[in-house]
Amino acid sequence: MTKLVQILLTKELVVNLGKDENGQQKTVTLPAGVQEVDAEIADHWFVKAHAQEITSSVAVNQELQDAHDLLTVEHEALKVQSAAADEKIAELEKSGQAKDKEIEALKVQLAKAQTLPETKPDPKAK
Repeated sequence: MTKLVQILLTKELVVNLGKDENGQQKTVTLPAGVQEVDAEIADHWFVKAHAQEITSSVAVNQELQDAHDLLTVEHEALKVQSAAADEKIAELEKSGQAKDKEIEALKVQLAKAQTLPETKPDPKAK
């Protein structure tokens, strides 16, 4: 099992590691940013020439930046959800006000109907 080491690359690197047992060229492409690679690759002269030393503060800063980026995306999603909820609340409040007006009108009609003199049905009207 090989030891993994963190390195910081400012640009993508293609590292030529020589040839394998079959005579085929061995290359590794390393993307820019903080990478976790085998110690053998980290000790390669070309990688050492292009990589920056990773201090604990750099690693922590990268973790914090990643967490910040994730929280920013989540915050934007929550703002969209909040705006949609605000629209729905406004719609429901408007609907509730319309229903309140309708109830008041029906109460007025009911009060008027209750104050009218009672009429008995005409038995001849059948």
